[in-house]
Amino acid sequence: MMVVGLLLACGDGRKDTMWRLQEVGDVIESRLDSAAVLLSEVEVKGLAEEEAALYGLLKTMADYKTHHKDHLSDSLISSSISYYDQHGDRWHRASAYYYRGCVRYYHKQNMEAIHDYKTAEALAETLDDELLRNKIYEMLAYANYSINNKPEILRYSLKLLDSSFKMRDSMMLARSHSMVATGYSNIGQIDSAYVYVIKSLDYIDAVDSKTQSDLFFNVATYYNETGNAEKAEQCLKDRVLKNANDKRGYLTMARIRKQQGKTEEAIDCAKLASETSDHQTYRKALDLLAELYSEHGDSSKAYVIKKRCDEFTDSLERANKTAETALWQMNYDEGRQSNVLNHRMVWMLWIIIALSMMVALAIGLGMWWHRRKVIRMSFRLDEDARRISELHMKIEQQEKSEKDSGEEMARLKEELENRMERISGTLLVGTQMYSQLQQRQSIAQATAKELQCLVDYFAQLRPKRWHEWERKYKDLSTVQYVFLIMQDDLRYDDETIAATLNVKRPSVRSMRSRIKRREK
Repeated sequence: MMVVGLLLACGDGRKDTMWRLQEVGDVIESRLDSAAVLLSEVEVKGLAEEEAALYGLLKTMADYKTHHKDHLSDSLISSSISYYDQHGDRWHRASAYYYRGCVRYYHKQNMEAIHDYKTAEALAETLDDELLRNKIYEMLAYANYSINNKPEILRYSLKLLDSSFKMRDSMMLARSHSMVATGYSNIGQIDSAYVYVIKSLDYIDAVDSKTQSDLFFNVATYYNETGNAEKAEQCLKDRVLKNANDKRGYLTMARIRKQQGKTEEAIDCAKLASETSDHQTYRKALDLLAELYSEHGDSSKAYVIKKRCDEFTDSLERANKTAETALWQMNYDEGRQSNVLNHRMVWMLWIIIALSMMVALAIGLGMWWHRRKVIRMSFRLDEDARRISELHMKIEQQEKSEKDSGEEMARLKEELENRMERISGTLLVGTQMYSQLQQRQSIAQATAKELQCLVDYFAQLRPKRWHEWERKYKDLSTVQYVFLIMQDDLRYDDETIAATLNVKRPSVRSMRSRIKRREK
């Protein structure tokens, strides 16, 4: 009893642990502090594999969201991925790859981060979770921005915008419009960038101060690029430069001062812009600073700054492996599309095969049923003919017999009349139908029974030719026999046959080829 009690207690403990982890998952997006408290109460030692994987995912999510990023390693979430790759569902796999990508991106492992984000994207696009897709598209846009992969920046910014529209999230709509504007600006399409910059201002009240600063930075950049330096400067002073933590605005201010011929002020602004943590702004600030020093006549400083810029660019290229990552993304997407197309082609092929088999089965059953009817009718005619001969003999014997057989005689005569009437009816209809054919009248409205009577009549009329057909062909339909009557017996051309059957001439050639395939 004690052993059983211990086992039950362990079982209850495991259930409690899984329930607690699931509760963390329910609140981690909405009540992060509560989720962190619940996680801290989980006894990590002795967790089962599934529990350990879920704990690793939730712990990474919580630490990443609560800005404990400096001490965050990808080893814990990698263990979760190892489990989910073998046993997990697609949502847990996609989430795990996404958060490992976030950890790696924070630690400047851009290529590895993009690998994880792309894997998460492929999984998330098979799920009904727009929020997860939205997060992935945003981070893929940022990661490609870090390696200056301009086509992918724009592509993922547009995907993020489409996802944000589906979510009806005003904050994300503001950010995604701004990111699309940046994407178009990077490839030199300033007019398109302007459209999205202005559109982003529709959602300005829904975003925080940092995002507002980003939006107005884009507005100021556009004003400067379109020659309206006065508006650009006013926007920077009113909206951007007030944020002491964001130095990007000084890059645009440096360009404005350069255009105004105020080289020293431009140099000061470029120096402030070079203090930013944004790689692209830093690189552009160094380029501009080198150019300004050169114009100012200080070639030695210009050389030092230019060399510093080139070294930074080279180190960034080596760290990010930009070209390799861009090529890998392209090949990855092409491979995904190819796999999707192949999957669809396989399904289409199986559907076509299934439909073909169903059609073939239906045709086979139809031919079998028709053949069965023909055989039964032929058998009935033969049976009627045989029975008529027997009745004639019995009647003759009854007439010769001296016994009183009035009732038996009447029955035999009645049966004889019925069978002769049935045969004569079939032959009469067949004769009429054959006469219509001889007169080249249309038989398109004839019933299946009338066509069968025509075939039965012809079998009696031309027994030699009929037996020749039976030896030559296998399993012909009634209509195919009628076709042979017109072609081989009446010697009609294709145009006459088509008019008689009320079909087009290609149908006549098609029927001839089908009959040809029935040769034994």
